Amino acid sequence: MKKDIRNIIKVLLLFFYFTGLAQEPSFYIRSIRSIHLDDTVGILQPIRFKEVDVVYNKIMRISGENIAVTTAGTYEASAFANINPGVMGSSSKDSIKMELYLIKNYSKPGEAVLGTAEFGFTYGNFDVASGLHIEPVKVQLQSGDDVSLWVRILPESTIAINKSSKYDHVTKPTGMGQIAGIRIAKISE
Repeated sequence: MKKDIRNIIKVLLLFFYFTGLAQEPSFYIRSIRSIHLDDTVGILQPIRFKEVDVVYNKIMRISGENIAVTTAGTYEASAFANINPGVMGSSSKDSIKMELYLIKNYSKPGEAVLGTAEFGFTYGNFDVASGLHIEPVKVQLQSGDDVSLWVRILPESTIAINKSSKYDHVTKPTGMGQIAGIRIAKISE
């Protein structure tokens, strides 16, 4: 009987230990809604999130579409977006180049690009969603810093993306449920 009680106590201690580890100071937001992009070369276009997109949050303050850091420190940040230009009928010489940006304090004092990812769509994959991934990067963030995700069609593109207002370019690839996301984890004070 004492052995059973001891084993139950050990299991409970392990449970509480792992529950504490699961409470790491991190943030993850992901969108499952498709997003339309304008066929505007060289202009940053936002990938917007809403409060309902938050999967896990222990470190950020969400207000509408604004995502802000609550405490200063060193963080690890990464992001992704799945993009499909939706072009039909092109030549083998055509290409579309896009870049994904994770930006701190966009259009505000202290603006900085935290990470980027570039992808070139070429003949054969103009109508296929491809993932652009910003690899994890260590960044210093201050209390109140905004973090946002942006996409830009690069000037070296030779053809336009699908211009239909009914076409969503940031969209689910086949077999995937998520469209775009940001993950931020606090490393230290």
